[in-house]
Amino acid sequence: MRIASVYIPSFPLQATLVGQAAACPGQAPGRDGAEGAACGALAIITQPAVGSPVVVACSRAAWSAGVRPGMSATVARTLVPGLACAVADVTAERALLGAVAEALLAVSPRVELGGDPRGQHHVMYAEVPAGKRGSWFGGKVREVLALFGLRGRVGIADDRFTAYVAASTGARDARDGRDGRDHGDDDAVVCVPRGGSAAFLAPHPLSLLPLGPEVLHMLEALGVRTLGAFAELPPPSVLRPERGGWDADFQALARGDGGARLEPYAPTGAIAERVALGAPGTPSVGAAVELLARRLAARAAGRAGHQAPAVELMVRLTGSGAPAIRAAHVPGADSDGLADAIGRALGGQSWSVIAVIARPEAAAATAAVAPSASAAPVRHEVEPVAPLVLLPGPAVYGRGGELVEHRRTRRGKQRPRIVAGQARLFGD
Repeated sequence: MRIASVYIPSFPLQATLVGQAAACPGQAPGRDGAEGAACGALAIITQPAVGSPVVVACSRAAWSAGVRPGMSATVARTLVPGLACAVADVTAERALLGAVAEALLAVSPRVELGGDPRGQHHVMYAEVPAGKRGSWFGGKVREVLALFGLRGRVGIADDRFTAYVAASTGARDARDGRDGRDHGDDDAVVCVPRGGSAAFLAPHPLSLLPLGPEVLHMLEALGVRTLGAFAELPPPSVLRPERGGWDADFQALARGDGGARLEPYAPTGAIAERVALGAPGTPSVGAAVELLARRLAARAAGRAGHQAPAVELMVRLTGSGAPAIRAAHVPGADSDGLADAIGRALGGQSWSVIAVIARPEAAAATAAVAPSASAAPVRHEVEPVAPLVLLPGPAVYGRGGELVEHRRTRRGKQRPRIVAGQARLFGD
């Protein structure tokens, strides 16, 4: 089995720009999730449990001014007086990752979300279908990311860790061999040959492993600076038994034994998409309807297993007047049929927001059968047990055929006593 690592750099920034398109009119997220110069300096901040807000991602303009992920928002505003700060919406980020995972299920048998979005970057994992080339699958993954307004890199290998290293550093290493400038290689698909994980990881720096700073400094002082040199160390290796996962043995990761187990993602609930119209830089009505239809078709196909199921649409329209809700039934959830249904729901009027909720027929049937979370708990009644009826012993017939009463002999009288004595003797 081959594993694909979907590396999304600066994911909080990309998710913010996707969810708030009006914040940057006319500009799409650039490479590494950074927008064009017209958007200015932008930083995504989060509020920790203790202390002031912390920067988790920033645009290239803010990076050029000295803003770095991990510094406090107060220091970042001191460096850049006109810095725009936006709070990371973890709920919206989870919803975006779920939408991408649903669309990836149309081309992959198993997809893993990679946990909750934390930090500057995010990594998802997917299983490459049997019989498909890595370049083909990587191109499909890039198409899905572009459909939802994201940019990322894909690494394919025999194990998770090698795929992650290939996605996060492979394209940069190839680019550094020329002139160090950005040539648009950040979206490249890096495929590690089968059985070549150890050779691929050998020249990479040891800092890719989640080692503590003290252990890393000690190993570097001893001359162990690459994954290949770390893999050649004699046991015992650096082991984290408390982690209990596929990444517990760091030396196994350096050898290319990062494991291939995935936590499959199972989508639930209805499919919801939303797009805003009328503001400067927002797409036209035709482009917005086409984008909604393509996203809905991709997610519905992922839920139905590479097919286009029939769906029930509910289109919620918001404009200057009273909002409107239109319902439609689409026999085949392809992009053309969905776009036609959404276009008919608009009715030739001008709207500012189009929100579509799609429910595939299979999902609707499952939701109708499954009890809701707010329903009363189901009580499991215990059926009363019927009273035990002792049946008479075997009937004894005499020579003439008449039923006679069985007479217990002395041996029969003593047998229960013998059995009871054996039970007390052997404890049974």
